[in-house]
Amino acid sequence: MPVRLIALDLDDTLLTPDLAIHPRNRNAVARVLDAGIAVILASGRTIESMLPYAVELGMRGRGLPMICANGSEVRDVDSGAIVRRVTIPRDVCLIAIEVLAGHGLPVQAYEDGAILVTEHNRWAERDRELTGLPIRLAARSADIAREPRSKLLSAGTPERVAELVPLLRERLAGLAEVVISKPYFIEILPAGAGKGDALAWVAASRGVAREDVMAVGDAGNDLGMISWAGYGCAPADAIPEILAIARFRSSLPHDEGAVAELIERLIPGGQ
Repeated sequence: MPVRLIALDLDDTLLTPDLAIHPRNRNAVARVLDAGIAVILASGRTIESMLPYAVELGMRGRGLPMICANGSEVRDVDSGAIVRRVTIPRDVCLIAIEVLAGHGLPVQAYEDGAILVTEHNRWAERDRELTGLPIRLAARSADIAREPRSKLLSAGTPERVAELVPLLRERLAGLAEVVISKPYFIEILPAGAGKGDALAWVAASRGVAREDVMAVGDAGNDLGMISWAGYGCAPADAIPEILAIARFRSSLPHDEGAVAELIERLIPGGQ
């Protein structure tokens, strides 16, 4: 079946380590957009840090959506308006904050174009580098839960994250989803949310069959969309869990144009 919709992760997939779009990837995306194939970004990032990439790729003015906050939000690229949002209820946010604080980990949420944190930490600084958003310290930990959130984020050493994720999943079973987006980032999402759920919604809203959807990603928060899409794809340096389920693997790592190589291989006229 021909590919009619492509979903692309940003960090460590479309972007190089210096957070730029590889020129080969940019050119490949431009070609398929001009050929009438819908291309959307799907990231754990907020809309503020995603829009510059959408503009650079020429996605404005095409009526395209964008998957933000690991699938909790679907936004319109042209207006930035929310077209679908799933949130974590305040009481569930409080449970997550309590569990994480009990293990000595910080918690953060995104609010009014800023990173709201329970305490300053080096991982929040890393998030600031990735997103370009300023950091704001919450007066109280409970302020993180003062309204329903699209997602919560915590962080620690990779060893600490690997140790705590199973405990969090057990405590929040049926209440929220817990994924690892980077080895040092824990992301807590609304129950039933994720990139795969959001991608399925976008495809249905555009009348595109699952078999005609291509998705490319590299990390734990991409598992849902890679397993759902008919053309589930991965860069050569994706995590083992992604490589195990990806139907197609690039011969290239993400920083050498893996997205372009996959588009050129799988889409007629993609070269």
